[in-house]
Amino acid sequence: MSASGPQPSSSTTDEHHLRTRALPSVDVLASALGGVAAVAAVASFAETTGLGLALPAQVTLLTAIPLLAMIAVQASAGRPGLRPLGALFAGLAVGATWVAVFSIARLLDLPSSPLLLWPPVCIGLAVALSHGFVWLTSASVVGATIAVASISFVAAGAPWTTVFQRWEPTLMTSVAWLVLGARVAPLGPGWVLMIRRTALSMLLVTLLVLSGLEGMSLLPYAPSTTLAMYQGLTVLTLGYAVGWQRRLGDGVGLSLVAVAALIFLLGRYLDWRSTVVPAWVFFLAMALVAGWMVWRAGQREGRQR
Repeated sequence: MSASGPQPSSSTTDEHHLRTRALPSVDVLASALGGVAAVAAVASFAETTGLGLALPAQVTLLTAIPLLAMIAVQASAGRPGLRPLGALFAGLAVGATWVAVFSIARLLDLPSSPLLLWPPVCIGLAVALSHGFVWLTSASVVGATIAVASISFVAAGAPWTTVFQRWEPTLMTSVAWLVLGARVAPLGPGWVLMIRRTALSMLLVTLLVLSGLEGMSLLPYAPSTTLAMYQGLTVLTLGYAVGWQRRLGDGVGLSLVAVAALIFLLGRYLDWRSTVVPAWVFFLAMALVAGWMVWRAGQREGRQR
């Protein structure tokens, strides 16, 4: 028998590494506030036409700010005492990149394009993966989803901003993130968990929009028919997601599903339009389904004991 005893698995080591690299909650809040304030300063500078600077000087300065912030991230994030400051600079680097890309495009009269989304998305992913800033990875995943979903509209000759008016491409891209998120397993279980929660959040938000607001779908049906179809799909997705998150043992993911379910039910209560099924029948059926799921969960836990 080895004198060193049992060795921790790679999964346990990755989870411990992720926890030790995480920031305390107070530091996270302070870093977030500092990063937002710094990005707001850069955006204000860009909106005031660079305080009278010439165009080349404005472009140079807008480009230099995120680069200098990334140098500061590299210098501070690896040191335990300066890691909160590194998080602040990371937020500044990514936020300043977003501001710089769109401000330079405006200054140079460049056409609006989804290609403008990719530089800040790639920089955000690079900084997050290099230094373990999970929250920054979530923001970059959302940006990448919008960038990928907008490609379909550009290919059809529509403005890329149509992605905010027709939500099916975003829905499909969110599902793709859920399916392909496990491919990042070599990075550690914490990253798989983060991508899964982010993709689940985007999927639920997209379904809530499609099931609650008219004119947000590409389907060539009457608005009432489209809403009814997506409301049925939302109910099925919520039911499956509850069982899925319980099997995974993910309390945060289960909470996300519960919040989405509450918003969905509130929306249906305030805006019931079906003339076929009375509202009380729908809500009674939802209550019975929820009760059945709770009973099944209790039976499973009883058998495990």
